[in-house]
Amino acid sequence: MKILLSANNYPTPDYPLQAFIGVIAHELTRQGHEVTVVAPVSILSYIKHGIKLPPFKYFDSVLTEEGEKRIYIYRPRVLVPGEGRFIKISSWLTQQIVNRCIKRINNTFDVLYAHFWSSALNMLSYANHVKTPLFVASGEDKIGTKYLRSEANIKNLFERTSGVICVSTKNKEESINLLLTSSDKSIVLPNAVDTKDFKCIDRIYARNYLGFPHDAFIIAFCGRFIERKGVMRLSEAIDRCGDSNIKSIFIGRPIEGSKMTPNCNGILFQGTLPHDKVALYLSAADVYVLPTQAEGCSNSIVEAMACGLPIISSDLPFNHDILDSSNAVLIDPNDIDEIKEAILRLKNDVIFRNQLASGSLNKAKELTIEKRVERIVNFIEIKIHENI
Repeated sequence: MKILLSANNYPTPDYPLQAFIGVIAHELTRQGHEVTVVAPVSILSYIKHGIKLPPFKYFDSVLTEEGEKRIYIYRPRVLVPGEGRFIKISSWLTQQIVNRCIKRINNTFDVLYAHFWSSALNMLSYANHVKTPLFVASGEDKIGTKYLRSEANIKNLFERTSGVICVSTKNKEESINLLLTSSDKSIVLPNAVDTKDFKCIDRIYARNYLGFPHDAFIIAFCGRFIERKGVMRLSEAIDRCGDSNIKSIFIGRPIEGSKMTPNCNGILFQGTLPHDKVALYLSAADVYVLPTQAEGCSNSIVEAMACGLPIISSDLPFNHDILDSSNAVLIDPNDIDEIKEAILRLKNDVIFRNQLASGSLNKAKELTIEKRVERIVNFIEIKIHENI
């Protein structure tokens, strides 16, 4: 299939946000599909981060069984007023720019694949024009589409969408409740990992390589340093444990203009990492903790599971498709003492910790990018056949 993938970003070495979009584009290519990506560039965002703008057009190389294949990537510039009271104007301007870019590509596609509902809105005008089947991947922590455009646009989007791939039951129900889709047009496929990048690495080797102490109990966190992700609640919970043998790894950074950074005792590493280096740091840890208040389906949790880590995370619907008593201790993400008690339980009970680690590995075997893309493609083919 020739697939046009619309996303709100595409990862680069200088700006590796939303690496999962690159992962799915690569796997679609490895499985024999021709992928073209349109991902608008927010000029102001790049200026704020002091990062050089990517070219308007470039390609990403993917090694397949048939040799090297290319993903062509288009990055139209977007200079928009911002969010808040300007969000509807920003949405409309972005849609116009994306639509113009797609027409400039001057190609035909078998499938339009939008990553998140905002990207589906960006493709809507083009989708109406060409009548190509439109599919949406819903993975937002909170779907804000109803605040972006009119009820007429939402109805048009519902009618034009052939199928929706939801990362969690929570995302499916939210999409249905917002009148964006229906149950018969939707499927739940949790996020997945590329096992070439995320797999178990011997813990002793990882700690030796990184210079981490062998006898410490190490907690890993990966995500933006924001209130929703719970980085400061975890930092406080670690200090409340009162155990100098508990150490931590915080992979991430605060958002622009924020000084929110963990400051607990025993931090071994804090900062960003290239995506392909994260597994080494996770493998050096004993447990992964993410007291998040909202997700679609956390990529970082699935990555930690693939590295064989027991999980401590939120007992909330967005986690229930991937976490249960076999691989996780589920907690109230806002209760710092509950986070602390879960940490101490796993530190002090090695047998229980190993049971959850085994459960994570077993669950992760089904959450590979190869299997997920196969299921996505199969779903797309079924829905296209139904509409013929």
